[in-house]
Amino acid sequence: MIRPLKDENNICFGCSPNNPIGLKMVFEHDGDVCRSRFTPASEHQSWNDVVHGGLLATMMDEAMGKWLWAHGLTAMTAEMTIRYSVAVPVGTTLTIESYMVSKKRKLIEMAASITLPDGTAAVRAKAKFLEVTPAALP
Repeated sequence: MIRPLKDENNICFGCSPNNPIGLKMVFEHDGDVCRSRFTPASEHQSWNDVVHGGLLATMMDEAMGKWLWAHGLTAMTAEMTIRYSVAVPVGTTLTIESYMVSKKRKLIEMAASITLPDGTAAVRAKAKFLEVTPAALP
């Protein structure tokens, strides 16, 4: 079970069902993998019929953060490197997955990917998260 966020009125852009302009991503956990499926609509595009790269990055950041949260770790993104391989078409159901690569003291390395229905890895990310004390957060 995922521990609840601090505020039941959470309006996280990535996962909250309460944010009217948010992505409303829903996650499942399968062993060491955190997974979400998302179908971007026309309001998520940059070029005609292509999903905005910043939103793809947001989806992976959210998936990595959700993995950490589900494993009892409170952390903030410190650095993220993204590799875009193919254009992601609007209206395509995407699979977003994340997992932990390593943890050394307060530095946690994570990885994420966005896969198209045919199995093509469209986007990959590697990120470093800094574990923080929940009481130190606003």
